[in-house]
Amino acid sequence: MSYRKWTRSIAFTSLLTSLSFFTTAYADKDEDLAVDDVEGSLSVMVLGSGGPVATTAGRASASYLIFIDGKPKILMDAGGGAYKSLAMSGVDIKDLDIVLLSHLHLDHTGDLPSIIKTMYFHNRIYNITGEGTFPPGRTAPFRVFGPATNGAKFPPVLGADPTTTQYPSTSEHVDGHYALNTGIDRYLNIFTRAISGGIFNYNTTDVSPNWKSDSVEVEIVKEKGLVISAIGVNHGPVPALAFRIEYKGRSIVYSGDTSSVGNNMINISEDADLLIYDTALGTDMPPNDSFNIFYALHTKPSRIGEVAYAAGVKKLLLSHITPQTENRIPQVKDLIRAQGFTGEIKTAKDLKVINLHD
Repeated sequence: MSYRKWTRSIAFTSLLTSLSFFTTAYADKDEDLAVDDVEGSLSVMVLGSGGPVATTAGRASASYLIFIDGKPKILMDAGGGAYKSLAMSGVDIKDLDIVLLSHLHLDHTGDLPSIIKTMYFHNRIYNITGEGTFPPGRTAPFRVFGPATNGAKFPPVLGADPTTTQYPSTSEHVDGHYALNTGIDRYLNIFTRAISGGIFNYNTTDVSPNWKSDSVEVEIVKEKGLVISAIGVNHGPVPALAFRIEYKGRSIVYSGDTSSVGNNMINISEDADLLIYDTALGTDMPPNDSFNIFYALHTKPSRIGEVAYAAGVKKLLLSHITPQTENRIPQVKDLIRAQGFTGEIKTAKDLKVINLHD
């Protein structure tokens, strides 16, 4: 064989290999995927069940995908690793509509830009299959809801401008990424059009994070039978929200990160079918003084039990698992039960699906 024929043969073989890889990546239907477990009118898929610490347990940081009538409609938080979980799940998020941010810590927001970008790629892939129109792709804006700023300032020891707040509002955070003229990821405004993925567009709503008055939740979405409410919860100096999602008589409540001071978590969790709770603490007392800060920010196991019992919750999902709780789940459950809660208790894991049947 001549050198020219040999090189052409190698090139053709490489092309076939590349095509095989590409089609396998998009068309392998033999593998069991988390998306195949979704059924019924209201479901939640755990994309991230961990906290801010990377450990060998392999948990992504906090993130949950809510399905309405089997379609992924709501993303609650998007911590680091959620993007990979989403990829492994097999979910097509071309029609993702609502993003709920409990607060603006990185372990709850870090993967949001990557997930938003892939949403537009999913619109392009959808168009390429011939099932949709090509172009224009997606034109509907995605909607982001999260806490307003609470005005908390940095301590003087840092030497920061005394007018600088520790946390911006959600709209400032989102604009900081995506605003056409000033966002650090502003290229998406033209990139999504260039790839025929759609017209980049978003809306943001800031919700008061006030938790000091035991208030009722604020309704932030009400459409086509879907109701989403939010309430301010205590997370130290961090503006933070808990969310409640109701659809066809079923309800999911997500605590976000909170120490659960006051009655706000009880109010928003009343008669919930599923309560996803911040389980960052493995004991009721700090093991040493270095843990005091975490006990000021998160919920003690016995308090989880008090809230779940008082609210009449049917099922409790322990999530935001940290190194302190990873090997103490049985003890955590005992402390919860000791408060009188008799409902089902589950431990979250990445790609777990919970269907709330009609």
